Amino acid sequence: MFKKLIWGLIIISLTMVGCAGGGKQIYRSDPAMQTVSTTHYEVELEPLKAEGYEYYNRFRYQFTNKTSGDLVIDWEGSYYMQNGKRNGNFGWKGMTFDELRDVKDQPKVTIGAGQSETNIIYPLRLIGWREEGVRMKATTPEAGFTNGVIPAGETGLSIAVLKDGKVLRKRVLVTITQD
Repeated sequence: MFKKLIWGLIIISLTMVGCAGGGKQIYRSDPAMQTVSTTHYEVELEPLKAEGYEYYNRFRYQFTNKTSGDLVIDWEGSYYMQNGKRNGNFGWKGMTFDELRDVKDQPKVTIGAGQSETNIIYPLRLIGWREEGVRMKATTPEAGFTNGVIPAGETGLSIAVLKDGKVLRKRVLVTITQD
């Protein structure tokens, strides 16, 4: 009888410990910000958490031209990387719903000698769309988009930089874990 009581308490304790997390998922990035540097440029990439949530849904990137001439970021040839595979292009802060819906060609952005550019970018394939007339929540606008959750795994940017017509490509990756 005493053994049954002890085994019962052990089972109940293990069950309670297993449920104690409450289902809240915590996301982490390793490293918190990745920097890749070449003789021509430096790129920093930092995953950012959604406002008020624990998951990542966009990146802050900074590009610095270390040369004495212009460099061009070819966003058409730059890709969101997910677990070693290309997974589409990026959108960036300031794009409107209509611009995102009709995006066909990605721009080429010229960065002058010694200059830097910083922006918020997000994977286009992870966007959640809200068409006009469809309300998701009372606080959600009628039409628009939301940045989707960046999944756990190796993730980041494969950037294409043009220097004198030659493509200089680097991957800037972090690993996102989910506890």
